[in-house]
Amino acid sequence: MANATIHPGQLKTQVELFKYSTVKNATGEAVKTAVSLGKKFVMRKDAAGGEDEEGKLVSLSVAKYIMRYDRDILAKGTEYFVRDQDGDYEINSVILIGPLRNKFIELKCSKRGN
Repeated sequence: MANATIHPGQLKTQVELFKYSTVKNATGEAVKTAVSLGKKFVMRKDAAGGEDEEGKLVSLSVAKYIMRYDRDILAKGTEYFVRDQDGDYEINSVILIGPLRNKFIELKCSKRGN
């Protein structure tokens, strides 16, 4: 994907990015809570599934999101997570792609939970 051309019109899926923040509740306990970083338009690419021994299709629950360049997400992206229409995805890696004038970043994600 690093050599392919990305057009802004391909960024048509809207997702929301979150980070964790520690706040104190009314009793003074530290509580970890998700804080929204806002909604972004991305291009989603699902990873292909595999087959188990019985020939059944197995979902990998892995997706790539390509979005416009954001310095903060490039630097600290693995501390954030993505909320998509079908669940929350942990960001495993962030890669800079595209020429200098037209930069994008690719988020490699895996589904949270089971």
